[in-house]
Amino acid sequence: MQYKRWQKALVIIAPFAAAAVCGAAAYLILRYVTLWPCPSLTLLHIYCPGCGSTRAVAALLHGDLLLALRQNSVIPVMLLMAVLYYLEFALKVWGVRFRFPVIHNKVFITALFVCWLIYAVVRNFVPAIAPIEINL
Repeated sequence: MQYKRWQKALVIIAPFAAAAVCGAAAYLILRYVTLWPCPSLTLLHIYCPGCGSTRAVAALLHGDLLLALRQNSVIPVMLLMAVLYYLEFALKVWGVRFRFPVIHNKVFITALFVCWLIYAVVRNFVPAIAPIEINL
């Protein structure tokens, strides 16, 4: 498939525009909106698989990757996977046939999902990997 010049330009511009919009939206939400506490943590005193996601996004907005991994490791990993998929697509637009073997390996994706499930359960029992309270 032959891509037009404006489509190639769009491939370059779109991720930066999307990142700017998402970053601005996340900043405004974190700054001006009061988020409700997690019902699972409030009522049952256990971390749900999504606990710490908002704080992970806030840490990424501040450029702190290690804190984002501590809050909820799924968010930075999903962001990395999205970047790899985008790079594959961008290379395809310019005619370069390249595939990241990792993101197309079903065994790897399944293992990643199983590790995430184990992480979601184990962090309720190991305080070292549980999310920590921070001021957003």
